[in-house]
Amino acid sequence: MCDKHCQGCGATLQTEDPTRFGFVPQHLLEQETLLCQRCFRINHYGQNEIGAVKPSDALESISAGVEWATGICLVVDLLDFEAGLPPALLGLMRGKEVVLAVNKADLIPKTTPLRELGSWVKSRLDHYGVPKAKFVLVSAANGYGFPALADLLLTLGQNVLFVGITNVGKSSVLQRLLHMRIGGGKRAKIEPTISPYPGTTVNVSRWSCPGGLVLADSPGFVPQGRISDLVEPELAQEIIPHKSLSSHLYPVRTGDVVLIKSLAAVECLSTSGDALLIGFTGSGVKWQKASIQQMDKWLQRGLEGAPVRTWEEHVVQLRPREDLFVSGLGWVSARKSQLRVRLHIPAGAEFTVRPNLIGPKN
Repeated sequence: MCDKHCQGCGATLQTEDPTRFGFVPQHLLEQETLLCQRCFRINHYGQNEIGAVKPSDALESISAGVEWATGICLVVDLLDFEAGLPPALLGLMRGKEVVLAVNKADLIPKTTPLRELGSWVKSRLDHYGVPKAKFVLVSAANGYGFPALADLLLTLGQNVLFVGITNVGKSSVLQRLLHMRIGGGKRAKIEPTISPYPGTTVNVSRWSCPGGLVLADSPGFVPQGRISDLVEPELAQEIIPHKSLSSHLYPVRTGDVVLIKSLAAVECLSTSGDALLIGFTGSGVKWQKASIQQMDKWLQRGLEGAPVRTWEEHVVQLRPREDLFVSGLGWVSARKSQLRVRLHIPAGAEFTVRPNLIGPKN
């Protein structure tokens, strides 16, 4: 063990055990900036042989980073918004100046005005008890919103910590900032390690920038109740939002089911008239329509090796222009009529009824 850290994931470097975080061959240890073997293999081969950092270790690192920081940049995924605001994480940041970078704005259809998205985000922050938080809609993929984000970060003091739940795009946001004037344009330097695997960042990593500013990455906070955290990593990579938002419109009546194969189902119990459900996802899975007789087959209930073995049911009232959001998966949005539905989700998964993100508002 030594006092150097991997610039990609923050792990303390060591030369003894390749199966632990921070391993680097002895002959490389004298280099000024270093990447551990795990980060090297993630970057070059897409392999994460060691796996994710433990949630308890991640929480300890985040807490130490918050204490060090003069301000916080909280990165939230617009397509998985509610999952990105767990009360435990918001509690850690209490008393600190916070700026929200609402990432993946590029995945929203262009028919939805950005001003409308901003109003929706503000209303949700009011709902979660952070009405004064400043936020910027950004895209780490194409750079949208980053000049405005950089300006806001300069109001947070000298030490700015990037925080967010796992797989929210936190390291990608920081990497783009390091390429800008605020970060000194460090294109040739080692950058935060970015991967589709949850728990890639192990400890707080710091980058010194012009004017004495220090930008720091932290491990991802592991939220409760997100479906992408309840399934195997290979399936999680498929269902984490990474594609342009897609939608499918379904007329529904009593007995109809709208579902995502093997992961969730919305069963229509009754409607107040002609009803529509729009299924939204930003990932490699899609909503489909089925009948109640086919539901067990589509959800793979009772099958050996099915991704979900234990299910929960929740009866929910949905008014027109309300979303039924399933954490870590996607959502359905009601149109035309009120519906009474039964939601089938994996045991431990969380859901929220909220004002609709996409489409005209009430």
